[in-house]
This record gives sequence, structure tokens and C-alpha cells, in this order.
Amino acid sequence: MAERIESGMYRTDDLDYITDKPHMFEGQEMPDEAYYKALDNGMITDLPENGRLVYTHDFYVAMYKKLESGMGSVEAYESLGFDTKVTGAEKAYQAAKRAREKAAANKLYTVDPSSYDGSIPPEQMMEMANLSNEELIAYLKARNYYLEELVEAQKKTQSVLADILTSSKAKR
Repeated sequence: MAERIESGMYRTDDLDYITDKPHMFEGQEMPDEAYYKALDNGMITDLPENGRLVYTHDFYVAMYKKLESGMGSVEAYESLGFDTKVTGAEKAYQAAKRAREKAAANKLYTVDPSSYDGSIPPEQMMEMANLSNEELIAYLKARNYYLEELVEAQKKTQSVLADILTSSKAKR
């Protein structure tokens, strides 16, 4: 049996070829490469064995914004980089339903900086969703927090590197 890794996928297949494709249930057909390429857009965090897709929080925020702007479920899903000809339109309807449920339960927190991923560059964030002024401020706060942490990490890395001796002469 292959080793199971954190993402719910198996490291090797039955012939010990290394693979990160999900293990399929008995009798279930293995999706083709186009299916995996259609999901390679940074909006999926996991593809568990049951076939359900686990989307990022930013996906739901962007999906809800597109639905609120008047787009249909399939149109909004495709505008976020998914190909419904490959994944199926049912995934678009389910994702839209889940985005609306999260918004109704006030779980999107679209004006809370912690609901945005600051590691996403501003250009990419602007492509994903049309943000209101309040949402833009929340995203920029998250971006600022991210960059501050990055600078702190770089400072610590420099001090560690500065302590390493680079000369064969002894210190006086």
C-alpha cells in the first residue's frame, strides 16, 4: 500500500510510480490530465478522495463578489479560472451555493483583513474580484501585515548569516 500524505493523496500508485493524483475508489474512473490542469489555478487547497474540491477562502470571497455583480454561477466559476467543460457545471453550481451560504452566515468577513491572503500580489487580487473601498482597505492591511512579517523574517535571516565566520582567521 502506498504512503498517504497530508493532502489526502497517495505518494505512489500500485506499480510504485510516484504520483500525487488522488487515490480513486474501486470502480471509479481516473480523471485525465486536463482535469488536473483545469484545477491548477491556485484556488484549490485539496482534492480529497471523495471527489469534492476544497476551495480557498479567497475563492469564496471572489465568487460571491462576482455573483453579486450579476454573473451566473457558471460564468462566475469560469471567470475564476475553471473550465466547466472539464470539471462539469455541477461544481460551479455547488461552489456558488456554498459562497452564498457563507455570505448569509456572515463567514466571508469581506471587510476583515484576516479574511484576505496578503501574499497575493495586488494585480492578481484585482483580477480575481472587484473590491469595494472597504474591502480594498482590508486587503491592503492584510498585504501590509504580510510584508511586515516578511521583513522581520529577512532581518532574522541576515543576523544568522552575519554570525557565520567567513574567514579562516580567528576573531580577536
